[in-house]
Amino acid sequence: MAFIITIEGEHAALASEDEIADGIAAAREVFARNEADPLACQLAVTKLEQDELLNREEALLCLIWDEAEEAAFRAVTLGWLSRAVDIKLAVRAESGEEVVAARLTH
Repeated sequence: MAFIITIEGEHAALASEDEIADGIAAAREVFARNEADPLACQLAVTKLEQDELLNREEALLCLIWDEAEEAAFRAVTLGWLSRAVDIKLAVRAESGEEVVAARLTH
């Protein structure tokens, strides 16, 4: 399934187009390196946030999501004086289904 990765959050508008592109590329690299479906990762994170029990695979998907989001955050904010910003990774199906976003605030 095709998917779209975006950078969202309160401070996402402060990032340039190049910074956003770098962040998305960093996240894609993490998902590709781990051969993980970003949508499956995001669904696992949503399940975790709702205090639902995770199986081993879902727990691993959450770890991959965290790594991808951290890579995206660092790529977007590289050179910024402050990293106390709200920027998060979001993934949605290319078909236009509702975005389910997980939040990582630094």
